[in-house]
Amino acid sequence: MSTRNSEVGTKGQDRGVSLVWALLQLAVVALAYWLAALVSLRLALVHGQVTPIWPPTGIALVAILVFGRRVWPSIFLGALAVNLPIGPSPLGAAVIAAGNTLAPLTAAALLKRIGFRIELDRLRDAAALIVLGALVAMTISATVGTSVLALSATVPTGSFLPTWAVWWTGDAMGVLLVAPLLLSLLPHARTPALALRTAAELAGLLVGVGLLTFVLFQNRLRLEYLVFPLIMLAAWRFRLRGAAPAALIASGVAIWAAVQGSGPFGTETLIQKMITLQAFNVCVALTSLVLTALLEARDRGDEMQRLYVAADAASQTKSAFLNNAAHELLTPLTVLAGYLSLLADGSVGSPPEAWKAPLGILMAKTRELERIVRDLMTASRLEVLPPRLAREVIDLREVINGAVERARPRADLLGAELTADLPDDPVPVVADPESLGRVLDDLLNNALTYTIRPPRLWIGMSAGSRRAIVRVEDNGVGISFEERERVFDRLYRVADPQIVVPGIGLGLYISRQLVESYGGTLAVESSTPGMGSVFALTLPLSRTVSATELREAEAG
Repeated sequence: MSTRNSEVGTKGQDRGVSLVWALLQLAVVALAYWLAALVSLRLALVHGQVTPIWPPTGIALVAILVFGRRVWPSIFLGALAVNLPIGPSPLGAAVIAAGNTLAPLTAAALLKRIGFRIELDRLRDAAALIVLGALVAMTISATVGTSVLALSATVPTGSFLPTWAVWWTGDAMGVLLVAPLLLSLLPHARTPALALRTAAELAGLLVGVGLLTFVLFQNRLRLEYLVFPLIMLAAWRFRLRGAAPAALIASGVAIWAAVQGSGPFGTETLIQKMITLQAFNVCVALTSLVLTALLEARDRGDEMQRLYVAADAASQTKSAFLNNAAHELLTPLTVLAGYLSLLADGSVGSPPEAWKAPLGILMAKTRELERIVRDLMTASRLEVLPPRLAREVIDLREVINGAVERARPRADLLGAELTADLPDDPVPVVADPESLGRVLDDLLNNALTYTIRPPRLWIGMSAGSRRAIVRVEDNGVGISFEERERVFDRLYRVADPQIVVPGIGLGLYISRQLVESYGGTLAVESSTPGMGSVFALTLPLSRTVSATELREAEAG
């Protein structure tokens, strides 16, 4: 009883810790939203609450992407706390806060729907953040907020579109500039911690971006885009954690210059300021995001290429080793099998009666070893060169019937039900009957082996206008969806404690290679664990000999 009480108490403590941690997360998100909003409102250009950049939107989006939709109350409360003192009314502030909450929720839903990765290491992720996260989803908050200001007569009706544009671009800039910065701060396996020297280099580069942007926006020469090479350098050297803060610093300096009316903003109207400022901000955000994504994609491609080359070299080394080992093993095995045969048939003298059973076991195991070694040799050759087999026009029905007859003794021994359902007309294919028979032998033997009850096998065939399909259906243990392709890998064995099967996992690998050499396919068509599987073998029909001609040739 005391042990049970202890377990209950431990679980209760764990739930309590989880609840406290969840509440702490919600509080941090709300506080971060509120503080960022207070700083942003100091840069407001319309009615003290519409700014050219709204960082809380980026904070809200990242919070939802990282912690999930459960943080939406924090976003709403943070937005409500910001809008209550400056909103047209408590109800209007609540509606604006609802719009500020719904926009990042929609953005996160759209991003997750297309498989967005928070590492931002693909071009499609950058494009999704720009289009779906910023341009599309932020229309919600802009429309809701501007409508509230217009309906409350806080903003004149004629200023609806300019106010909407400022609100929308402010929220969009919050996504494009703040969200990447926050995402770059998250720990990732691909981005280890910076060394002290590298961190100093990044800090110096960011300071350079800020100083250069400040200088460029203090004159009217319109040279502000000269800061782009430094932002591109930050992206090239440090990827997202260099490009994101560089873009935010450049944009922040530009916004400060617009609020102060310095440099190119000195003689411009509000609309002109917004166009100049947001054009610069958009270009900065797009440059940093897209360039980072392209560089990350290139790095990932190079890494994949290196892994492929290493894996290919390892595979070739393994194939060479297996081939050499198989050749070295085959000679002594052949000699061993020969001497065992001499002992068994009495060629070197009649063996004692007590030797006969052990000799039979030794001969069977030697033949099994020879078969494994020959499979190793065949598999290693298939990886180097495509199989060169004799090809002739054959009736596929005869190959199937031969495989069924070879499997019949084992089926009878196991009490298995073996049924073949073949068409009446010949099915001409171009193949080697011996190698094709081996494929069917392997499929039937597997069906008889991988079962935990009296086996029931069905083999059928259908022929279309161009291809013939042979299906082998069993009632065995089945194959999970994840393993359906892996069973055709070299040296792969299904780990099932109910079934102990001799061999090293080369049968299906060799069978698929042989079938593909004839232009066909071999795959698991369907399988249910515990119920059985259906293997489908597809071969192209012969184009030179028809079924009628083949029937006439057999009759002749």
